[in-house]
Amino acid sequence: MTRFLQLGIAAAATTAMTLSAQAADMPVYKAPPVAPSGWTGFYLGINAGGGIGINSTAQTATFSSTAMGANGLLDSSGRYNPTGWEAGGQIGFNWQVSSLVFGLEADWQKSLQKGSRSTCTQPATLVFFGAGANGFGYCLNSEQKITNLGTARARAGVDRHGALWYVTGGLAWGTVKENLAFVGSANTTVFPGVLQPGPLLPGTASFSSTRTGWTMGAGVETMIAGGWSAKLEYLYVDLGSISNTLPIAINPAFGPTFTTGGVASATSTSHVRDNIVRLGLNYRFGGDLISPQY
Repeated sequence: MTRFLQLGIAAAATTAMTLSAQAADMPVYKAPPVAPSGWTGFYLGINAGGGIGINSTAQTATFSSTAMGANGLLDSSGRYNPTGWEAGGQIGFNWQVSSLVFGLEADWQKSLQKGSRSTCTQPATLVFFGAGANGFGYCLNSEQKITNLGTARARAGVDRHGALWYVTGGLAWGTVKENLAFVGSANTTVFPGVLQPGPLLPGTASFSSTRTGWTMGAGVETMIAGGWSAKLEYLYVDLGSISNTLPIAINPAFGPTFTTGGVASATSTSHVRDNIVRLGLNYRFGGDLISPQY
């Protein structure tokens, strides 16, 4: 009986050792890793940069009266180049599918962009006017500002190891302000005293309007850590055409020849376009930014 018990214990020990060795050779099951969320989620951010406009501009001034008919005073074309810093913020949402990223973003910036130009014709210096000479001169001085700018855009791009290269486009709007100042002058030898500064008196006016248009551009956004990312972006903005007219008063000293039916005005018309380069910093809600490896 004792011999039989010893043989049973030995067999059981041998079986246990065999099963243990087999278990050690079996592969260990691991739960599949959770796929990183990448760029998907809502985000808030700030931005700062600068802009330069390329606003083609035409400036004219005209005068008409019953006796003298229609007369052109100024006719000039050129451009405003409003330049300056801007800063603001943005909000958006991204959705990532494999390496492709799609999103929507809205932003608003305070802008310090401004530019100016001056259009002048000088009076003739002859004491007595010869054929075709003009004893009167005129200047239209103007300044244009972009005081704020906003966009609502779609974004589409591709993620490459934590760098999102994207194109963007959509709606744009902004406030454009313009100041106009008209000054007349006259040959002082021929037109002294109350006849100065000529038949048209100085005048100023300020205008402000909100314009709408479109924008398109491109950029790159890079993951940093802890939900933070930084971006570099270029936007081209077109706010369409804007036209402002300054009424000009007529000098009553020149009498009914000028004042009867007399109307004068100066007009500035420009196509408002802007080029913006800016840096931005975003924070995405919902976890760390982790880029899948493709």
